[in-house]
Amino acid sequence: MDRLTHAWCFSHGRMHTFDADETPWCTASWVAFAVTGELQALEAKQAAYGGARFLNELPVEKQLEVMEIGEARR
Repeated sequence: MDRLTHAWCFSHGRMHTFDADETPWCTASWVAFAVTGELQALEAKQAAYGGARFLNELPVEKQLEVMEIGEARR
């Protein structure tokens, strides 16, 4: 099983990977996906957020969702 957390970062516009046993190094707006690899994470990101790379490319409702996910993580 993959020991990495795969997360799309809407601030950096790319996928981040974090070791499951460490605190994530990025403090920007990212969403993690419960998957076993990066390809699955990209597919999950596409299904949930479409082709948006950055936060401002999302509809307002999705922007709020991403920001709430970040706040819950803090």
